[in-house]
Amino acid sequence: MLARLLPLRLALLLIQALFLLASAFSQDADLSHADKLYQAGRFAEAQAAYEAVLAVSPSSASAQAGLVRSLLRQEKIDQARETINKAVAAQPNSATLLSAQGDVQFRFAEMGEAEASYLNAKKLDPKEIHAYLGLVDVYAAYSLYRRAYDQIQAAHQLAPDNVEVQRVWMTTLPRKHRLAALQAYLAGPHPDDPEETAALQRHIAFLQATVDRQAHSCKLAGKVEQTVTPLDMMGSAKIIHGVGLVVKLNGHGARFLLDTGAGGILVTRHIAEKAGLTRLTDIQVSGIGDKGERSGYIAVADDIRIGDLEFHDCLVEVTDKGLESEDGLIGANVFRRYLVDIDMPAMKLKLSPLPKRPDEGSAESSLEASESNGLAPDEAETSAETNSADAKGTSPKAPARLPHDRYVAPEMADWTKVFRFGHMLLVPTRVNDSKPTLFLIDTGSSLNLISTRAAREATKVHSDDRVKIHGVSGEVKQVYSADRFTLQFGRYRQTNQDAASFDFSGMNKKTGTEVSGVLGFATWKIMQLRIDYRDGLVDFIYDPARVPAYNRR
Repeated sequence: MLARLLPLRLALLLIQALFLLASAFSQDADLSHADKLYQAGRFAEAQAAYEAVLAVSPSSASAQAGLVRSLLRQEKIDQARETINKAVAAQPNSATLLSAQGDVQFRFAEMGEAEASYLNAKKLDPKEIHAYLGLVDVYAAYSLYRRAYDQIQAAHQLAPDNVEVQRVWMTTLPRKHRLAALQAYLAGPHPDDPEETAALQRHIAFLQATVDRQAHSCKLAGKVEQTVTPLDMMGSAKIIHGVGLVVKLNGHGARFLLDTGAGGILVTRHIAEKAGLTRLTDIQVSGIGDKGERSGYIAVADDIRIGDLEFHDCLVEVTDKGLESEDGLIGANVFRRYLVDIDMPAMKLKLSPLPKRPDEGSAESSLEASESNGLAPDEAETSAETNSADAKGTSPKAPARLPHDRYVAPEMADWTKVFRFGHMLLVPTRVNDSKPTLFLIDTGSSLNLISTRAAREATKVHSDDRVKIHGVSGEVKQVYSADRFTLQFGRYRQTNQDAASFDFSGMNKKTGTEVSGVLGFATWKIMQLRIDYRDGLVDFIYDPARVPAYNRR
């Protein structure tokens, strides 16, 4: 009898094993399908697909991480946080989940916590690619560009065909090789994200228009180590909403708002045509406002003069829509090769040399009208190397001068460290007694602003149709008024009454982290603001005796 039962039991065990194997194959196929939806930018569908996998296999770390990232890409950040917290509590030693937790923490502007999560993920699994990519973002925000560069190179060594790695790695290449890499990337399998694809196509068009020419380096004519330029009041006799500079484009004068919240130089089409700027390629221009992206183009100015400074061969962005009252905006970051001192009480812009690094010689000065992530090689430094590689038909090696980490000179030991996201400077700020949040330093905003999310956590919020907020992307339709609250940043504490508030989710989606508010001209008009863009350092100086008379009312 026993002899007869053994084959039956073996058959049942074999059937069970085959069933489990088929189920595993099915789950793998379902997970692969969800991953493809995510990579295609179809995040709502990816969310549903990951949830279907988890319904069958609740402990799948890969599905949980994919679900969390799908939620983040849809700005469902609270749901993402709840999901990842539960998952990590159940599997605290999962590198996959820890890297996803780092993504959530980074989105919530919890930089220290995000860094720790990514480092723990790498320790558990040195091949966890998302941990490397997350550290790139963290270290770039810290102005630790060499560390970020090393993480990119390590990730590319581990997974050169990973599309997320490719997107980041391409930013470190010189122009010619970046163009070829971008074209190959779009020609192969890649995420079908319409916004991202359109942005990459515009960048390719720009590179195609400029790659065979010398880089538009916007070099300084002559040697000016330091200079002082007067600032103009922008606004009316009753309301001053900012300060600006008189700028000459190809000899034609214009008044530009000096804007720490903007990057590069943006001018109206009228001014561009009046100055005879050379059009290169179309772009989309965006900023605060509900109108979305506006059409525009990149142009070249042969000559830009600002006070004692004269620059040649500079890139300028042009918007087809007019601005509020000024001829254009000039981001303070265009002076980032200098120590930038915006002295509001004295109504002066002072530019002076940055502290020399211990291992660094003098650098050429230029007007940095184009955006930089701190990781791409300097075109002037790498042009000879790149041309040599082209002549030999070889790929470029690492740039001769690698990116630098933040350097804190002894005389800047008490300056405030800020987080850099491109041209944006985000300063840790407490709202009442909250944990630190991030506020944008924005001399181009007339008002102090707070996101409705941060305002509702700190005070009461009311609808207010009296307040009008305009930006590059038009008017903000839904504006609120936040009751009194106190801001603490750097060494200073400031009480705000009836600050304007609106939904910052559009800005946060583009930035990749939570921006809780804006410190605008209402704050900076009585202060001296010194900025070291290179190292992500800012100094705030307030002297009651120097407050201008028009601000004492």
